[in-house]
Amino acid sequence: MSPITVIADDLSGAAETAEQFRLRGHETVVSLGVPAGPAAAVTVVDVGTRSGTAEEARVAIDTLPLTAGALVLKKTDSLWRGHVGPELEALAARGYDLVVAGALPALGRTVVHGRPLVDGRPLAETPFWHLEPHGAPSTLAELVDRPTVLVGLDVVRSGPDASAAHLDAALAGGAVLLVDAETDDDLAAVVDAVLRLVAAPGVRRPVALAGSAALAAALADAVPPASSTEAGLYASDEAGVRDEAGPRDGAGAERPVLVVVGSAAEVARGHADALAATGADVHVLDPADDAGLLVEATRASLSRSSVAVLTVTARRLPDPLVGSAALAEVVARIDADVELDLVLTGGETARAVLDRLATTTLRPLTQLEHGAVLSLAGDGRGAAGDDRLVATKPGSFGGPTVLADLVDLVRRTRAGVDPHDLTASAASGAPTKRRTP
Repeated sequence: MSPITVIADDLSGAAETAEQFRLRGHETVVSLGVPAGPAAAVTVVDVGTRSGTAEEARVAIDTLPLTAGALVLKKTDSLWRGHVGPELEALAARGYDLVVAGALPALGRTVVHGRPLVDGRPLAETPFWHLEPHGAPSTLAELVDRPTVLVGLDVVRSGPDASAAHLDAALAGGAVLLVDAETDDDLAAVVDAVLRLVAAPGVRRPVALAGSAALAAALADAVPPASSTEAGLYASDEAGVRDEAGPRDGAGAERPVLVVVGSAAEVARGHADALAATGADVHVLDPADDAGLLVEATRASLSRSSVAVLTVTARRLPDPLVGSAALAEVVARIDADVELDLVLTGGETARAVLDRLATTTLRPLTQLEHGAVLSLAGDGRGAAGDDRLVATKPGSFGGPTVLADLVDLVRRTRAGVDPHDLTASAASGAPTKRRTP
């Protein structure tokens, strides 16, 4: 099988996408930045461009090493935030034809007539972009500064041969294809058509897919996992994955769990409140204040109940990255004295924390619900129990008790329970229920 490279713009999205491949038997790792270790069958690279500038996003894509012959998927935010256009344009400049299918049907995020919708409402009429520096797009064509062609549902549902032929003809003109999709079956049809183009005889430009984690799931379903021989030191079958799933044999004493909520989304703060209702202390950081007292208070909470919540002030900061950096510094100071497992909400905050802790690789273990992923820091090849457990979750969605449930998942996995036995979603390959943000 050809290797697969997924490019994500934030860490929670990278973990969300990697889990779709792991669920389907693919040997998968998440690299925080340019991969430095041995290549995996599926490598998900977090280039960390969500909160930077458009030019930084272009440079990150332009300079990212891409293996010749690898299937490339550009993971996009399901609400189309970030620098989607500049990143796609950078891939096009590198010689890729682009097929964009960004629906996430499980969360009601679809594309019809080239318009992004949330539960049937135009994205531009929802509140989900209230923290963005400009308004939400009314059409996906607004995101890309190059010619586009709309591929409607009639084409997507026209059958594999007809759909592939239509995509092939449209790509011949060099346009970016913007593909409608309402269901997971629609996304599967798009992947099928693209794989037919890739496998067809003759010379053509490579095709890169772009879309949400649901498109990644469709690709993971369509491409068989690498064999054990191809995967090298990793085994790709489920038994092999289970053998290295995470801390085993009890992993020694329980570690405290620090929950870090860096997302400013209202739903994320609701999740923190729900965890507080279970008895967890919540500590609020204002980057303008001296963090020393907060560090000591959080350490005391972890000592008393082995779980604490660290979040950032609700007041709007001039630069959200300041809050993420301040949270990361507090976590590092606590971690210097206390070995922690982590639950991290918000992609930028998760990346800032793990960068500060010198973590370069994550290996997904299981998902609690869509986007709420438990991973093992490092590549999983170290001594049992030596690696940190890290749960990540985007700030924009999740069930009301998701943080408390993630804390429980971390604790039970640390205690030696196979994480694959703890979540129904890991067994079914689907969210336990539809979550509306």
